[in-house]
Amino acid sequence: MKKQLLQIRDRHLGDEWKKWEGDLDPCVQNAETGKRIFLNILLFAIFFTCLLGIGIWYLVSPRLGEFHSLLPKALLSLWLAACGICFFWFLLMLLSIVFNKDLLLRLGKKEFSISFVLPFILRLGSRLGIPYDRLAHSFVRVSNALIGIRPRNIKPKSILILLPRCLEKNLQHRILSFSRQKNIPVYIVPGGELARRLVVEKQPRAIIGVACERDLLSGIKDLKADLPIIGIPNLRPEGPCKNTLIDFQELEKAVNTFLGGRVKPSVLH
Repeated sequence: MKKQLLQIRDRHLGDEWKKWEGDLDPCVQNAETGKRIFLNILLFAIFFTCLLGIGIWYLVSPRLGEFHSLLPKALLSLWLAACGICFFWFLLMLLSIVFNKDLLLRLGKKEFSISFVLPFILRLGSRLGIPYDRLAHSFVRVSNALIGIRPRNIKPKSILILLPRCLEKNLQHRILSFSRQKNIPVYIVPGGELARRLVVEKQPRAIIGVACERDLLSGIKDLKADLPIIGIPNLRPEGPCKNTLIDFQELEKAVNTFLGGRVKPSVLH
């Protein structure tokens, strides 16, 4: 216990890490993983939900038939149609990621967001024994890919870069210098509440957020769906909230995505 206290004494833990006790589990240090984990869990969830609905229909259909003979068949047809739409939606999303083309059906100019499935997917992943941070990292990669498939040409001043205070100092200076060259506003924020206030105040058209997977998920869920957000999960060689790192090329890639450059797809990795 003494060792754990010594490890966390010199840092200010973020809200998402309040229960961290100093262990440097590999998943805490680096939760990097590919898109396949989230996509597989999402496909399993769709399949399981469809089968569950059919099972419930099978149990209640005799009772429904007492009200009207056509009612069970009508409800089954509606449910199968809904399941078909879900599988078609998943297929379009998968093909969009694989071929780096926007094949998704959209409502107006709104962003295509999958954050609404997060609570269910995270609970399901937990029951299947998948670490929270790895599943969250996989979700962020999928979300970033869906943001990247849509052509954009956003002015630099309309892009907002948000950095955590725990980012390693030399890396902070490098990003600040890069952002000045590109004329992109950048802020170092101590927590999610201030980050949300900045978004409301600055009214950006796009956001690039650097943070741990837990903070990125919180921000993506809280912000409105029509605002494109690219998340860059950090590496935590000393544990959370201290001297965290990122691959600088990821930041350059995210900036290029919003400025209108074409980015080579990473498929499902």
